[in-house]
Amino acid sequence: MPGKPRVSVVIPAYHRTEMLRRAILSLFEQDFPKNEYEVIVVDTSHDDRNEKMLCELTAQAPCAYRFFRKKSEGPGPSRNLGAVESTGEIIAFMDSDCFAARGWLKGGLAAFEDGVGIVQGRTMPNPSQKSSGFTYYIHVEQETYGYETANIFYRRKAFEETDGFPADIHSNRRKHMGGEDLELAWAVKRNGWKTRFADEALVYHEVFQLSPAKWVFIKHLFVFPRLIRMFPELRQFMCAGYFWDLGQALFALLLLGAIGTVFTPWSLLLVLPYVSHRAAGPASTLRGPLRAFRVLIYLARDVCSFGILLAASIRYRCLLL
Repeated sequence: MPGKPRVSVVIPAYHRTEMLRRAILSLFEQDFPKNEYEVIVVDTSHDDRNEKMLCELTAQAPCAYRFFRKKSEGPGPSRNLGAVESTGEIIAFMDSDCFAARGWLKGGLAAFEDGVGIVQGRTMPNPSQKSSGFTYYIHVEQETYGYETANIFYRRKAFEETDGFPADIHSNRRKHMGGEDLELAWAVKRNGWKTRFADEALVYHEVFQLSPAKWVFIKHLFVFPRLIRMFPELRQFMCAGYFWDLGQALFALLLLGAIGTVFTPWSLLLVLPYVSHRAAGPASTLRGPLRAFRVLIYLARDVCSFGILLAASIRYRCLLL
């Protein structure tokens, strides 16, 4: 197609063939001039199923469409390759476990103005799936400090002033640690670029069912003490500056109360805020006396999270619990 696209969409891919197909088709159906955007996929799968599907979609592409293959190093280097191969003034990133509403590109580009380097879009769970029990999905309805790459737009100039996305600290593993999206965004912000949120730039994220073990053990927490050491300004988004969230802060209070029983039984009162907090929740889950099980389930999770954060705090010499 003649001319240079205004926006390049980059998707890193690793297996998940049917989700990837859905993601690409949602981009082909954008309510946006077809000669003004391109779609670039970078696949790092260990087999050729994605490659075959990507080849099949070539005939259906209404816009410029290319794909590349590389070794697996986590999604960051894949996004970097896509960005290098792209030509648009704006680089939009979406993940393979997402699909875009028809007005996604139009909504994202409309939010750019002078001095804006990043536009974050709205991300909702797939409306055809139920989110209950042990599930995972990305849900963004306002600008977040994480600037998740499930739905994000970068001005090319702002992107190129940085070193791009870093490789994952466990780049050879199937499940990456994450944090590369946050690291890039804050590097851009430190360079003086402004950010905006685009409610109309809507993407839907797959709702994944997790095993109880994966729900309890949130291993990506390990990267956050390192990120806070790099970007101390992130402490403003932590509970009291030194706790991952309110649950972890109250868990630390619970530990203090448990230790305090050596000196006085009144220390057990410090346990009550944690129990009250974790017993609270949607009315549809574990009602009445069964809420005690909710506390026990979260207690297991909070013990693991505390251990992960403590280990990472020691490893990176930056306290976050």
